[in-house]
Amino acid sequence: MKVNRNIILTWLSIILLAACAPSPQAVQTPMGKTQAAVPTQTAYPTYTPFPTYTPFPPTPYPTKIPFIESFSIRLFPGIEASLIYAIETGTEIWLDFPKDATLQPARVMLIPGLSSIYPPTLVYNGDAFDLLAGLGDQMEGFKRFTFNAPVSVTIKFASSQNPDTLALYTWTGSDWEKVETVCNLPLPSLDMSANMIKTSICSPGSFAIFARNGQ
Repeated sequence: MKVNRNIILTWLSIILLAACAPSPQAVQTPMGKTQAAVPTQTAYPTYTPFPTYTPFPPTPYPTKIPFIESFSIRLFPGIEASLIYAIETGTEIWLDFPKDATLQPARVMLIPGLSSIYPPTLVYNGDAFDLLAGLGDQMEGFKRFTFNAPVSVTIKFASSQNPDTLALYTWTGSDWEKVETVCNLPLPSLDMSANMIKTSICSPGSFAIFARNGQ
């Protein structure tokens, strides 16, 4: 009996000790102590771009008026023909070819633009053209071609220009001269009411309208 009583007392002591013992608590470590310190990241080196490439300015080409367009007609012996060209300045150039202008089929081409420089004694009004002519559609021999008869040239100016001070010149290869002096043709006729000059040419070439400086 005593043995059983001792066993019972032992178990009661264990139970009481277990009830009185403090319950285990989780010990929380401060946040600052639990977090591992993140090492400072080394920044990448700053990228230095290459210097900006500045190209040299382009070398300008010599100033030249391009041949934007041309006008041509065919000539036949015994048949009259006309070629009319209106310049941007308002001037109209009328070329009238007589029946005997050529003894063989030929072609005439008008190309707008001034083809040569001019001296300071002349004042250019902005009207100029080259006239090419040769045999056949390919204009064979155009460098040596001359008209068999004078070609009538009528120049109708815009109202802002005074034909009394203007004249048609041709390039001789060394100088600009009035067309009537080159071929020994009659002097031009003026029509002031129509603002018009009538003259003639005897061969193809480069032509321009000038006034004498000081007029």
